[in-house]
Amino acid sequence: MTDPSAWTGLTINAKTIPLGVWVTPRAETNGYPVALNWGANHIPAQPGVHNIHVYMPWMWRYGKADITIDNRTAPAPPVYYAVPFTTFTRGAIGLAPVKNPGLLAFLLVIGLPLLAIVLCCLGVAIFGNS
Repeated sequence: MTDPSAWTGLTINAKTIPLGVWVTPRAETNGYPVALNWGANHIPAQPGVHNIHVYMPWMWRYGKADITIDNRTAPAPPVYYAVPFTTFTRGAIGLAPVKNPGLLAFLLVIGLPLLAIVLCCLGVAIFGNS
C-alpha cells in the first residue's frame, strides 16, 4: 500500500514583479496546458520526466522559460519561475528561487524617455527666458 501523503506531483512557484502584472502565468507540462496562479501551484503528475514550459499570455506569449524535471525516484524539487519586467525578455526558471529578469531593459525603456522630458523642461526653463 502506498503512502497517500507522498506527493509525486510538481510544484511551480510563480513570482510576479514588484509592481504586479494583470495576467497570470500559464504552463504546459509535457504539452498539456496548466493555468497557474501567483505563488505556489501544486500540479498532479505521475512519476516520470516532465518538460515544463512556462509563459505569460498577452497579445503574444512572453516571458517564456523551460525546464525538465524528473520525479521517477523521488519527489520532484520545486520549480521557481519569475516573470520578466518587460514583454520582450525571457522569463527565469530554476530549481532555486530566481530573480525577475529584464530590470535594466525596463529602466532604459522607461528611464530614457523620462530623462529626455526632464532635460527638455530644464532647457526651456533655463533658456526659454532669454
